Amino acid sequence: MATKIEKTAIIEPGAIIGENCYIGHYAVIRPGVSIGDYSHVRAHCFIAAEAEIGRHTQIMQFSNICRNAIVEDEVFVGMGCMTTNTRKIAYRRPYEDIAEPPIIRRAARIGARVTILPGVEIGENVVVGAGSLVHKSLASGYVFIGNPVKLLKEVPKEELI
Repeated sequence: MATKIEKTAIIEPGAIIGENCYIGHYAVIRPGVSIGDYSHVRAHCFIAAEAEIGRHTQIMQFSNICRNAIVEDEVFVGMGCMTTNTRKIAYRRPYEDIAEPPIIRRAARIGARVTILPGVEIGENVVVGAGSLVHKSLASGYVFIGNPVKLLKEVPKEELI
């Protein structure tokens, strides 16, 4: 399969799309974004400038990946996931732009409608349940759920990749 970019997607100059990728309808990929081979960015997603998306990664519909975020290989990001990179709502106010982008490590699975706050690191093979608010970094190999997110259990060994 060759890379397919739907006609309504917006790929801005300077974005790099890998081999065998899919970019869905009305997705917006900003300058400096890199998307690894075999990754999918579904319809209505927004990938902000300088974000890095790994190989074999799925970002489902209506998700927002903030500026400078890192999403490593083999990650699944559920529908409507929001990542953030600043701690202050500074609309129309003076503000020093200090970005604290999140990092989502290899093989993490993020449920639908999860919100990930600035500076958070989600470890390898982590599962975050739908609707969770991730306000702190999460250790590799565990399942977390809730608002705010809490540890539930270990990821079963047979699900680790």
